Amino acid sequence: MLVLSFASGVQAQVNRCTDAGGRVRYSDVPCDAAGMTRDDAVSRRLSGIVVEHYDVRGSDGPALLADLARRGPKGFHGMTNWRYDYRYRYEPAPQGGCRVSAVSTSVTGRILMPRWVDEARAPAPMREAWQRYVAALMRHEEGHMATGQALTRALQSDLGTLAAPTCNQLKAHVDRTAEALIADHHARDRLYDAETRHGTTQGAFLSLP
Repeated sequence: MLVLSFASGVQAQVNRCTDAGGRVRYSDVPCDAAGMTRDDAVSRRLSGIVVEHYDVRGSDGPALLADLARRGPKGFHGMTNWRYDYRYRYEPAPQGGCRVSAVSTSVTGRILMPRWVDEARAPAPMREAWQRYVAALMRHEEGHMATGQALTRALQSDLGTLAAPTCNQLKAHVDRTAEALIADHHARDRLYDAETRHGTTQGAFLSLP
């Protein structure tokens, strides 16, 4: 699920780490400091993102699923909130009129994920099913984050080409273009959820033994 907003934020670095048993963890602590290896490709994509967790409990499948349903954000098990910011400068064009002279954009994000408090005490098949599930859920949420990152690239590219007869007209043109891009990327996120059934087709469903 995606929550869309406009604001500037502070950049962060989240690392995707794998321990000796193959279990994946996301942390702002360097992986090697915790005795784990770092997935460089995923960690680079997660730059600017904070991963937070909410606790769920349950010693068996039905109890865990019930607690997920009770505690999950807005009826979902995971949620992504990305924040974008764009600024631009304009100047008189040499041939007359007004043009955009510079564009700067940024995106930050927060991904909320479940953390199974009783995982260490659960049977191995349940732990393995849980790890597969949260990895798939994280990939789904990363897909939402990728849309926010794509939006800032589109803003950078499309706003930078704009010009108008007057600077007032240019500012209105920039506003319309930005609004259209934002609406388009919001629609892409809704389509992403519809096509993946909120991550189900990507493996983000919990089937416990």
